[in-house]
Amino acid sequence: MAEYLLLIVILLPFIGGLFVAASHNGDDGVSRNAANVAVWVVCCNILLILKLFSLLGVDQNGLQTAYLPWVVAPGGLLSFCADILSLMIVLSIHIAVLIGVFSLRDSCGSQKGVLFFSQLFLCITSGFFLAADLFTFYVFFVLMIVPLFMQIGFCGGAGRKTATRFFLYNAWGAFLLLMSVVAIYALQDQKATIYIENISEIKLSGNFAIFVWSGVFLAFVLRLPVWPFHYWISSVNTVIKNPLVFTSVNLMPISGLYGFIRFWPAVLPEEIAALVPVFEVLCVMTMLYLAFSGYSSTGLRDKLFSYIFIYYLLYLLGVFSPTDVLKQNIAYSLFAFLLVASGLIMIVFHIDKESEKLQNSANGILCLQPKAAFSYAILILAGVGFPVSALFWNNFVIVSEILNTNVGIGSIAVFTMLLAAIFLLQNLYDLRDKSCMLPGQEKIYDIDNLRFVVSTIVMIVLFLSFIKPLWFVY
Repeated sequence: MAEYLLLIVILLPFIGGLFVAASHNGDDGVSRNAANVAVWVVCCNILLILKLFSLLGVDQNGLQTAYLPWVVAPGGLLSFCADILSLMIVLSIHIAVLIGVFSLRDSCGSQKGVLFFSQLFLCITSGFFLAADLFTFYVFFVLMIVPLFMQIGFCGGAGRKTATRFFLYNAWGAFLLLMSVVAIYALQDQKATIYIENISEIKLSGNFAIFVWSGVFLAFVLRLPVWPFHYWISSVNTVIKNPLVFTSVNLMPISGLYGFIRFWPAVLPEEIAALVPVFEVLCVMTMLYLAFSGYSSTGLRDKLFSYIFIYYLLYLLGVFSPTDVLKQNIAYSLFAFLLVASGLIMIVFHIDKESEKLQNSANGILCLQPKAAFSYAILILAGVGFPVSALFWNNFVIVSEILNTNVGIGSIAVFTMLLAAIFLLQNLYDLRDKSCMLPGQEKIYDIDNLRFVVSTIVMIVLFLSFIKPLWFVY
């Protein structure tokens, strides 16, 4: 049964996208039919993913794994599998996209294009995170670029130059990974399937090993906001005006993080492993840059962008830790983190839209938006590390392991997290400062009841995850 559910989870968003494209907008052109279809499809897929959790189960020997062989061509094979790590990421991405769909309620005009490509994005990301073999992993790694490129270029408000830069950076990473995959397959029996879990058993030596693993390493790094590869995603985030596109773009780096998680076990040659401390230094320097830029920035989205990628780089440092225990902690922490980030994106885009009516800055605007103020405050408190979600305990474990491995790197990581907490809390204070309000302002609208209910559900899920990360299954 699990095999069929895996196939349905991957294909259902694609089928839903076709229904979104065929939905009727009505005579006014602003009907929410397409959004309603997208909501139903994502909700149904979330229920199926929860069913997969219950089918997997957990025993004393570890996590059970289900495989689904799917023959697509003579001699070719796509295979998928599910474990706690991949299902937690797939579930959190679905919830983040669902919240992004609700964020579109402020948008004017038809949103069929972005909703269609968001469903296609869900289909491809599900295939990527559930891939069992190297070929399947690579196919979906490449395909993930397409729906995001379409969203950025046609629906996100970005210009042709920005969209082209996004495509070229990611295409270069796909090419590097292709060379490494071809080299790995060249050493194996052509009829054999190379499963991701067996990558560490592949024996490479000498310059050939350096060539292969350098390509893999760079391919994943190009998906992450590490200097000097961060520019493509920072330039995209500064121009995107659609909350769902913003959410999708900020989910993209998880593919690079996940690639490191799956490929990192001790398979690197000594020459490459010796460069890991250098890469860790680049990570923490990027974190420092993001922290100070977020602190000095006045834009809400710039602060949110800095916060999101500081935590992505923290999890990347956790992946480099010599213990595999952190993989499960990263999965639990990512689940809570993506809920917090997507909830903040929904509120921030609403605040930005309403702040355009103000004469000066947005300071004090939350005084006129009680529901948005409550939701934003709770999500900020959860995001900065208050003990109200799984983000607290699992980040504590990850940071402790990083400090245990390298005190200097860990100390800088803690410092950047502290700066991120300071600029988020300072921003919350400014938005709720009554002394900044000026008389004679235009009407400021609060978030509607539906989005407030969505925010409340997110807060409840975060609180329950603090008690037990997998409370919804076990």
